[in-house]
Amino acid sequence: MKEIIESQSRRWLYGALIALPVIVIVVYWFFCLEPPLTVLLIRHADRQGSQDKLSNAGEARAQELVHVLEKSGVNAIYHSNAIRTEKTAAPLAMAIGITPAAIAAADTTLLVNDIRTQHSSHTVLVVGHSDTVPEIITALGGPSIPNIAGNEFDNLFVLTTCHCTWPRTKLVKLQYGAASP
Repeated sequence: MKEIIESQSRRWLYGALIALPVIVIVVYWFFCLEPPLTVLLIRHADRQGSQDKLSNAGEARAQELVHVLEKSGVNAIYHSNAIRTEKTAAPLAMAIGITPAAIAAADTTLLVNDIRTQHSSHTVLVVGHSDTVPEIITALGGPSIPNIAGNEFDNLFVLTTCHCTWPRTKLVKLQYGAASP
């Protein structure tokens, strides 16, 4: 009788040792089915002095954004409630047929929660400000970056978040349009 119990225990142990890697692979595969979240983050285009409007260079930069991102698969566009962010996002939104969402610049938590719940596997453009873009990157799990200088308008940050890779987030810094002074 003791031999039968030992034999059954060994079979159960061998079965468990074989099943465990299979279960781990299936769980990993399940989490990797969801495409990554890609968030494109920019500061509004060049502004007219200290006014809440774009300069001629800013309007040209907003048009350049269409050329750069029109085929990127952007599914949603967010901007703050400032006119300069709205005007930066408008040409791309019109070109790809998306109505942008305006969220108060100070409400980073609302923005990040909305992106995660509504667009978890999409490509999203966020048009923010020199101080909010770094906050949003950090809130989405990206690395801490310094605030953007007052004369920098050409940065394009690409933050990708994926459940399958380590590290889970990857940040790439690009530039678009004319070089900032």
